Amino acid sequence: MSQILFQGLEDNELSAFTCSTEGESKQQLKKLKASHRNSLKKIAVLKCENSKLDTVMKDIVMLRNSFDKLNLERLQHVRLIQTTERELPEYTCRTENFEKEIVRLKEENLILTNTRYRLTMDLKNAEMQDSHFIKTLKDEIQKLKVLSSDNIREHQKLLHEF
Repeated sequence: MSQILFQGLEDNELSAFTCSTEGESKQQLKKLKASHRNSLKKIAVLKCENSKLDTVMKDIVMLRNSFDKLNLERLQHVRLIQTTERELPEYTCRTENFEKEIVRLKEENLILTNTRYRLTMDLKNAEMQDSHFIKTLKDEIQKLKVLSSDNIREHQKLLHEF
């Protein structure tokens, strides 16, 4: 078929046409090779970019998982705060009651301390009085013994006189 296209052309015309076609083909081939090299470079860049994109996607998934964990922790903290806020008035009331009870017990302790001090003083006074009373009784007993002894001698004297 290519022979049919070139029928009627002289050899020099044919040679000029084929040279020009051959030159154009070489240029076309060079352009195609350059385009192919550029395409390969672009493919390599795209593969690299795709690899980077995969890494970024993995990082995003890891970050999303970390974010979800943080959200769960935050929710737990929020629940803990809410629970504490709900229980705080009860603990505050208990604390106030404890403080009142502490004040009452301190007052009662002071009363008991004062009572113990008073009773200790009363006991010491009673011991002093008892000691004085015992001394007085001993003195009286001694006097009675002396008197009794004197009386016995007198009676014996009187009995001897009779």
